[in-house]
Amino acid sequence: MTPAKLQGLYWAMRLGMAFIWLWTAFVSWYLYPHAESLAWLRRSGITLHTEHVFAASCLADLAMGIASLLHARPLLWWTQCALVACYTLVIAVFLPEFLIHPFGPLTKNIPLVAGLVFLALYEKSRG
Repeated sequence: MTPAKLQGLYWAMRLGMAFIWLWTAFVSWYLYPHAESLAWLRRSGITLHTEHVFAASCLADLAMGIASLLHARPLLWWTQCALVACYTLVIAVFLPEFLIHPFGPLTKNIPLVAGLVFLALYEKSRG
């Protein structure tokens, strides 16, 4: 792969990751019913300050999206890998119906993490 094509892939992945985080924050806060999100958090064992945890998760998603656009560093991509892994583990354990959901909300995290690893390694190789 030529350096120009690799650079193009890098930007496509970086903008794609930013979009995923920003869209998730927007949909979670403005479009999806808060009551259902809060119920999922409660089923996951978060019963105190659930509304605050929900708001913090939306802000975390927003921050990840903005950072993806403005402050790309290997640490950012590894942090996103950890966040995706935590979200995935909690959902798999406490909301197992998502493991067999036909739209694959958890299984899609496998290529997402692969993309984040690519971004981290690419950033590291650039110095």
